[in-house]
Amino acid sequence: MYEQECVPFAPALIESMRSLGYSFCAAIADLIDNSISAKASEITILSYPNSNPSMVILDNGYGMDNDKLYEAMRYGSHNPLLERETDDLGRFGLGMKSASLSQCRKLVVISKKDGKINGYSWDLDYVIQKGAWMLKVFSEDEIDMYEHIDMLKAMDSGTYIHLSEFDRVREGTGNLSETFAKCLDEMMNHLSLVFHRYIDDGLVINVNGEKLQARDPFLKNHKATQKKRECPIYIHNQKILLSPYILPHLSKLTQDDLDKIGGKEALRNDQGFYVYRNRRLIIWGTWFRLERKDELNKLARVMVDIPNSLDYMWSIDIKKSSAILPDIIRKNMYNAVYESVLSSESVHTYRGRKDKKSEDIEYIWERRIVRDGCEYLINRDIPQLKMLAETLDDKQVKMLDGVLKVLEEAFPVTAMYVDAAKGKIEEKTVNDEIAEKLWEELQEQIKYIKDRGLDIVSYYKMFMKVEPYCNYEVIKENIKKELAKYE
Repeated sequence: MYEQECVPFAPALIESMRSLGYSFCAAIADLIDNSISAKASEITILSYPNSNPSMVILDNGYGMDNDKLYEAMRYGSHNPLLERETDDLGRFGLGMKSASLSQCRKLVVISKKDGKINGYSWDLDYVIQKGAWMLKVFSEDEIDMYEHIDMLKAMDSGTYIHLSEFDRVREGTGNLSETFAKCLDEMMNHLSLVFHRYIDDGLVINVNGEKLQARDPFLKNHKATQKKRECPIYIHNQKILLSPYILPHLSKLTQDDLDKIGGKEALRNDQGFYVYRNRRLIIWGTWFRLERKDELNKLARVMVDIPNSLDYMWSIDIKKSSAILPDIIRKNMYNAVYESVLSSESVHTYRGRKDKKSEDIEYIWERRIVRDGCEYLINRDIPQLKMLAETLDDKQVKMLDGVLKVLEEAFPVTAMYVDAAKGKIEEKTVNDEIAEKLWEELQEQIKYIKDRGLDIVSYYKMFMKVEPYCNYEVIKENIKKELAKYE
């Protein structure tokens, strides 16, 4: 037996690796990872749609000397099995090359460190022409020819990436300029979400002069957002942290809030787990089959922080855009799902009231548990119905009860559920104008009670505890003043 090296045929393999499944947005995000790993505090992206668009990505990170840049351009420059720095966002040593060339045919990387500038390029057509893994190496004069390179030269250190010949975008459109402009808009939105925690911590990402704002999918700064109990999970001495959040009801969200979470449709579609690897968003909008997506669950989102040391367990791919929930973690995550989903349902079910029925409030509708589920019944003890019952004969009372039963049976549960979940039911506001109108209506009912010789004091006390009057402090204070007259 003897051994013989079998080197992959460069033109075939380098073209094949373009089909790893990168989207335009995922590819650019992968390049941003390198800048963050290089401790960049500012990243600039410059690209203007035209008939032959290009893109420059420039950071002020550590930069690379000639040897390190050469290694960075090598395919498979890092062993994914080796232990890495805890804040490293890479893994396979393929990201920069595979991400860039999945979208375009020419990748140029120029880096500055210790006052020296070096540049290399992967040019797919050049590799095909040579039939080998041939890098282009640039002289300083050749480097000076690239657009915006003066920005890198003005820095103490940093890295410059130039992408050109976006053939993949061109192949899918009849109007390259228009489609590329759309890609840039989607990219900005994507980066604002994927790196929102870094942006919140001070990272600056500028795209054509526009500073990206963080898109926090949890709306952590919203006063109505609920943060539930954190749940740490330890696997092989490594910590995974689950942090459930419940978003505010749709009626409490401004347009700016909706923009951050991706709009009304995303409110439902993007519920579930948000998996972060070193604070970089990897995958989102899935329950990993632990729960189904539902209208009542749509406010529930669970932040999952995992260390890069557990990449192998989550099966995170090269694109860093998919992951698989490990069985060893699945059972530990269910509690976080249950707590967040239950809380999301309660936001819809008990808007404006406590989860547990208060002894100080008499609700108009009662929720009763039955063998096959639950039913909603009109509370016969509210003062309006008791007042009528006391002034009607037995036959009339029976007829009234029959009408109430018809109303209960005809209650439009399905339509109510859909409308409430979509935020189409107007939230009743508490204000002085409504309070004044309710007080006038209450006085008419009290007059009815008084004219028929009923106990005014007991009815005043009942009205103080029943909806909607109990929701207004001014009405309760007025009732107390009226009661004081009978003491």
